[in-house]
Amino acid sequence: MIALPGLLLAGCQPAVAPAAVPAPTLEAQSVTPPPAQMQQATPAPAGALHAVLALTRHHWRLVAAVDAGGRRIDALFVRPQLPVQLDFNASLVSVGNACNVMSARHAPSADSLLVEPFSVAMTPCADPALGRLDGQVANRLQGRLAMRFEQAQPPRLVLVNAAGDVFSFDGVDDARVAPAGG
Repeated sequence: MIALPGLLLAGCQPAVAPAAVPAPTLEAQSVTPPPAQMQQATPAPAGALHAVLALTRHHWRLVAAVDAGGRRIDALFVRPQLPVQLDFNASLVSVGNACNVMSARHAPSADSLLVEPFSVAMTPCADPALGRLDGQVANRLQGRLAMRFEQAQPPRLVLVNAAGDVFSFDGVDDARVAPAGG
């Protein structure tokens, strides 16, 4: 029992003030960068953004195609009333007015368009010329294509493949996309 009052008194001692904590030094305040997988990707250059916006804003209908020697590529004009049409979203290009459904991943830059090999639903075509059209599009419009936009009415997209074939597409407004500025 005698020990009990001593313990009670020990619990009632005045509190000791904490020692002063020194302010952190600049070395202690430095922040290590987050790991690479946590860092944001580098923003696309302004030219690439402009290209994506221009590509996705229109349906692009083939109006001219010539080989490196300047000869018209007739195999791409099987149905003049339904020209080959390219439609773009942020990552895919699809081909319209061909025999089969065709699409490929793409990556635009300010002056080029990288198109991966096309995926093609291989349904037999009643018209052999339409079947050849699919092959011509898949072979000629893939890889790194030089790209430029011409300011005209309608706007024009010109693509040039590594073999020197030149493809001209007229842009038709896409009603799904709001006009610039609104």
